[in-house]
Amino acid sequence: MPKLYVFAIGGTGSRVLKSLTMLLASGVRTGYEVVPIILDPDSSAADVAKTESLLNEYRNIQKAVAPENENVFFKNKIESLGDVIGTVGTNAIGKEFRLSIDGLNGGKFKDFIDYNVLEDGGSNQALMDILFSEANLNLDLEVGFQGNPNIGSIVLNKFTESDEFNQFANCFTSSDRIFIISSIFGGTGAAGFPLILKNIRQGIVNGKNFDHLRNAVVGAITVMPYFKLDGDLTDSIQSSTFYSKTKAALQYYHNNISESKDINALYYIADDNNNVYKNVVGGSGQKNDSHFVELAAALAIVDFANDNTLETSNGNAQNPKYKEFGVNDLSLDHPVVTFKDLALETQNQIQVNLTQLLCFSLYLENELKENLSAPFAKETSPLIDQNFLSSTFYAHLNRFLQQYRIWLGEMKRNRISFAPFNIKEIIDNQGSVTGITTQNSDLLQLVAGIAERKGLFKLFKEKSYDLLTAALNEHRKSKYPTVENKLLVKFYNATDSMLIKNLF
Repeated sequence: MPKLYVFAIGGTGSRVLKSLTMLLASGVRTGYEVVPIILDPDSSAADVAKTESLLNEYRNIQKAVAPENENVFFKNKIESLGDVIGTVGTNAIGKEFRLSIDGLNGGKFKDFIDYNVLEDGGSNQALMDILFSEANLNLDLEVGFQGNPNIGSIVLNKFTESDEFNQFANCFTSSDRIFIISSIFGGTGAAGFPLILKNIRQGIVNGKNFDHLRNAVVGAITVMPYFKLDGDLTDSIQSSTFYSKTKAALQYYHNNISESKDINALYYIADDNNNVYKNVVGGSGQKNDSHFVELAAALAIVDFANDNTLETSNGNAQNPKYKEFGVNDLSLDHPVVTFKDLALETQNQIQVNLTQLLCFSLYLENELKENLSAPFAKETSPLIDQNFLSSTFYAHLNRFLQQYRIWLGEMKRNRISFAPFNIKEIIDNQGSVTGITTQNSDLLQLVAGIAERKGLFKLFKEKSYDLLTAALNEHRKSKYPTVENKLLVKFYNATDSMLIKNLF
């Protein structure tokens, strides 16, 4: 299968990648093996760490999906660049999704550019003093570029000279694609997007020519401001500068990317609601709730992957496309988005899948232990039993599904609120979402604004968990390759038939 290399740059890149992982887990497909490449200089960034952990859980779960299964959760393969390199017999670089930047081990920007090695008071040092302020030179790179794309472009240029980028170029084939996620109003993403794109279109890496890379089909999502930061004027990152940075970057992108036909599909997204995050300069304290804008940005990747009209010739995109994301209607006084507020194409793309995964998650959390004697668990081989519930695979699955519920809870309480389900967030003492509860135990009343279809001769109302158990018992075959595969296939098919028959 061809590969879709997704460069996730900075904190926004990791958060969008997190939403993409949730979509793929629910059964949304791209038609490509997804290879995330996370680039973020902030070594202790909490949002990046959460995305890395989620990707590792996904990869461990996905291994249980048999190749012949078409309808199953976690079907779309996710690999690290190290996984890909290992399959083609070159030197492995590790299995991490996040790649290091050579020479970036904390310290100040002046240390990175060897400022003190330059002749004291000489012309080279004087040039650096003209190009960079004292605050720039003393910037602590341990927590990123802090809204300085001029610094970011110099540091990130090291990545394009790295062994990892060289290995990526060596592995890239004519059927593969590239997608770049970045914000436009900070430092890391604004610097990284044009830099990586330029190196791809040059097709030259470490002196070697790569025509497949030069003629790649490349897409990108440019995430414009969708939140503000609290804090005072002494903070290093000020949301008051977001719009001016965005305008300057958009003009640069127009002149140097769009006019040059370097990009095949460029997606834009923003939100003007006054969503305010705590102003934390990187590190483990930077924990932002998941946001609907990030989910919409992830849908741009799916749209790009499924667009078969995109072409590149002689390093130039042919008939490039520029797209924005919108919803049908949104009250600024009460900004809440449900499935019905999405365009019909988007509804069809995600509402059944996301609901299936939530039903699967809730059944495992609340009902599976009590139904190990049901036919679906014990009458087809291999058995779903207590030993299986104690397995490493089941632990990976439970951790992932817990993060899925938290993701839904965070988007619901955020502004704008993405609230397609009748759920309530569980909040801990630190104000973080740790889970969700449903408003009642009926899975068929789970989706906001969509009522269960009533049969004319329906004389009694079955408990919806019982309906799902009945559907599981119907979807049987003589044998499954593994118990892990059995669980994923049966629940995908059973939740699909239950929801289509009774709800959608």
